[in-house]
Amino acid sequence: MSAELPHVLVLDDDDDTAALLGMALRRRGFRVLVARSCEEARSMLAGSAVDALVTDVSLPDGSGVELVASLADRPRAVIVVSGFGGDDDREKSRAAGAHEHMVKPIDVARLVATLNELLGRPS
Repeated sequence: MSAELPHVLVLDDDDDTAALLGMALRRRGFRVLVARSCEEARSMLAGSAVDALVTDVSLPDGSGVELVASLADRPRAVIVVSGFGGDDDREKSRAAGAHEHMVKPIDVARLVATLNELLGRPS
């Protein structure tokens, strides 16, 4: 494991959610990139060493779940966040390649613990 802080790409078109998650993750030792659309996220994923992706489902130009499914080279940790948390929603996220599906409002402590576990970082 590199001594460098892990890079997390937060994909969410809601400014408040993106800012809150970014601030919380930075405070807990992550480098954070923020994208507002699937197109912007694709560009960032192609141009940066991203260790983790935290993506909303509903985005202005597509679905975060569809984005995850389309990635040939996924980050080591992929977490989908949504306002919906039924079994069907969770299964769609996992089938697309996500490691976890979390329901909004996000429990930041759980998000951080999940990212640490998936990235092999101490809690």
